Amino acid sequence: MKSKMIALGACALAMVACNVQQTPKPAAAITPNSTDDQKFAYMLGTQFGAQNFKVLPRQMGEYLDEDVVIQAIFDNVKAEKDSTFKVQLSEDTLQSVGSRYGALARSRMEQTRPDSATMASFEGDHAKIRAYMDSVSAALPMAPEPAVKKQPVTLGPNATDNQKFSYLIGIQFSNQFISIGNQFQTEFDAEYFALGVRDAAAKNRDTTLTLQMTEDSLSAVGNRYNEKMKTLREEAMKKQREEEEKLKAEVATLRGDTLPNGMPAKMNYKVKVSGITVKAENLEQFANKPLLVFYFSATCGHCAHAAPQILEIAKSVAGKVTTVAVASGGNNKSGIRKFADNAKFDDTINIVWDESRQFGELYSDGYVPKVYLVNPDGSYKQYAAFEREKEDLKKEIAELANGKNVEWKIEVPAADSAKTDAPAPAAAPAPAAK
Repeated sequence: MKSKMIALGACALAMVACNVQQTPKPAAAITPNSTDDQKFAYMLGTQFGAQNFKVLPRQMGEYLDEDVVIQAIFDNVKAEKDSTFKVQLSEDTLQSVGSRYGALARSRMEQTRPDSATMASFEGDHAKIRAYMDSVSAALPMAPEPAVKKQPVTLGPNATDNQKFSYLIGIQFSNQFISIGNQFQTEFDAEYFALGVRDAAAKNRDTTLTLQMTEDSLSAVGNRYNEKMKTLREEAMKKQREEEEKLKAEVATLRGDTLPNGMPAKMNYKVKVSGITVKAENLEQFANKPLLVFYFSATCGHCAHAAPQILEIAKSVAGKVTTVAVASGGNNKSGIRKFADNAKFDDTINIVWDESRQFGELYSDGYVPKVYLVNPDGSYKQYAAFEREKEDLKKEIAELANGKNVEWKIEVPAADSAKTDAPAPAAAPAPAAK
């Protein structure tokens, strides 16, 4: 496929349901009246389908179940729009089947490697080595291809590993499709994406079939959207610079006195937040209380590892210390809720979202996770390395629960405290840090 792939991101636009009876939506098809967005969604589907329905079977020894892949695409699109809807397989199941098929692919790859004698006979000719490996790979056994019924699929308790793996691939297709739409600030039609996937899969089975768009048309629409992406990126960069300047102006009024490291000396409860599990426009409902604050990102693996431990610590002081989990500004509500579900957060933890990015600008350096213990007067201690400082945190939160304020002793490097107006002699060594 000559048309270029577009870089990926993550998110989707919400749709508004209505009670008005509507005419059934016609089946997706590329016609002279198809919009560019529909053609682009179709093009993406052909790219995803052509590559994966050809390569993955050779790697795994099993053909993808096309109907299950398509079902997963639509399930995941729906789940992104509706946080109450769950895809058919759990995160643990998807990870487990992905690991199993990864191991299977590695095993089959090892079978294609030439032995030492055969390798020596090729005398370093990479083309011959590749041809040999391709021929061995083509001769490896393949399971029969599942029949394509073009019907909805429900995966019950007896779902096969092939169906589970196909569902995982469909989820991955869908995530990438949604991410691309987010980058273009558009909700592309999943029906056309799925149509492209199906057409590409059919063409892999029968090379005499033709796609609903010519190769030239696919390349042309891909090029148009690449140019559109360049424009959007330039606009986004300009907007980001403007928002950064606006944010700096906002937090300047919130910073107050500062610590020796430049951070605010106290928590400012006027910092804006959006409520996730509690109604909130700022942090004022948490003022004058001992607090445990967990600052995280829903896409951060270290945060996911720390979250259940934070919950355990929070439970140990529940009723004496209030716990607030602050999701970083780069997240979205559905992602935050999914993170909380995976961490098994309950009413012990109040979850808010730093949508305005004020909290992160004031109290973080851009890295997560971070944990804070906050005294009733707003003074606090930051734990920037949770794993390393976890035991200190447990000890000090127990003391905070019993009424003893936490203290954050910040050492200032000697270089900062030894500044003078006169320049140092050229040969003078730099003062050592404490």
